[in-house]
Amino acid sequence: MNSRLPTTIERTPTMRYKNYDIFVIAFPRPDGHWSASGEVQKYGADGLEIAQQFSGPFMANGETEAKLAVIRDAKMKIDAILAELN
Repeated sequence: MNSRLPTTIERTPTMRYKNYDIFVIAFPRPDGHWSASGEVQKYGADGLEIAQQFSGPFMANGETEAKLAVIRDAKMKIDAILAELN
């Protein structure tokens, strides 16, 4: 018998950009630096679309720097996707 209780993980996007939700996660590294990566999701005609490992990983001296690198990269990739659709 499985004694594990079901869990729900609530996710809040780091930011919204052109109808895409950008999620960023950062972890401290043993060497004192930070690593961050991100994924995006968007509700489209086919429902929820998720692109995991969309951006990163990026290494930086601090958490904020690492997260900002992911956000910059994600925005550029979203802009490229939208440019291809036009």
